[in-house]
Amino acid sequence: MAMTLTGIALSIEEMFANIRPATDTLQKLGAVDFSSAAPGIDIKPNATIKVPLSSISAASAFNTSTNHYGTGGTTTYGDLTATHYLQGFDLSGEDLDKGVNAPRMKNLFARRAGGGIAMAVMAAVKTGLDAVTASTAVTLNATMGSRVVADYLNLAGSIAWLDKTTSVLAVNGATLANIKSLLAALNVTTASLTELAQYLGFKDIVLVPGMTASAVIVPAGGFGSIARVPAIIADYAEAGTETDPESGLSVGIVVNNDRNLNRQIVNADLWFGVITQKAPAAAGTSGCIKIT
Repeated sequence: MAMTLTGIALSIEEMFANIRPATDTLQKLGAVDFSSAAPGIDIKPNATIKVPLSSISAASAFNTSTNHYGTGGTTTYGDLTATHYLQGFDLSGEDLDKGVNAPRMKNLFARRAGGGIAMAVMAAVKTGLDAVTASTAVTLNATMGSRVVADYLNLAGSIAWLDKTTSVLAVNGATLANIKSLLAALNVTTASLTELAQYLGFKDIVLVPGMTASAVIVPAGGFGSIARVPAIIADYAEAGTETDPESGLSVGIVVNNDRNLNRQIVNADLWFGVITQKAPAAAGTSGCIKIT
């Protein structure tokens, strides 16, 4: 959908540029299910949705007795509840009278719309990871200043089912700063979080600002997210869908006319939720491992 109204404008490219850091994090953490279609009647906001969620293990050799086409297909499903988020801006005739040049401000408007959605997405990620059961089997020294590089190198090394090389380490800001400081003292410096992660034995590292947990180890298949464009049935000035060609994420765009106040309101919106597979405190079975 291209914006056609002359009074107000939105830069779609700039909007997705501001959402993309959040979608990059989602894609590193696990499977994403993005679609431009409105959710069906069976998956409405605040309804419980069954989502396939299973930690991934190596494929087994075909065996006519123990591993054949009639076996090996057990899928774990998790319950996900999604929320309808929106963020936008408005422009009134009075604003125009006072010199606001809306077309020239379209990148600023887009930053507001895209940035607001990205913040909501990351808040959902933070909430989902913080809800993981705190581990008693995998721990770090509670005193940040007492941690050493070996603590991170050996993290979860005793968990037999965990393949660290396919797992992502989600960290809060303090833990990331601690890791960088410890490695810098060893002259291990890099601009890439992926390279830092691989030095520690993980596939990647993602920063989750504000996360209460020091870190959460996310095994392959242990995290998933779903996004849809909310259904629009009312008669608005404009309503449609824009899709990011890089991530595949689709976002709804709705322009509403407020005739009482002589203004136009533009909202970008998204129906979104995340789900995690949680390992128990003893980490005896697969799932995300929370380190407090």
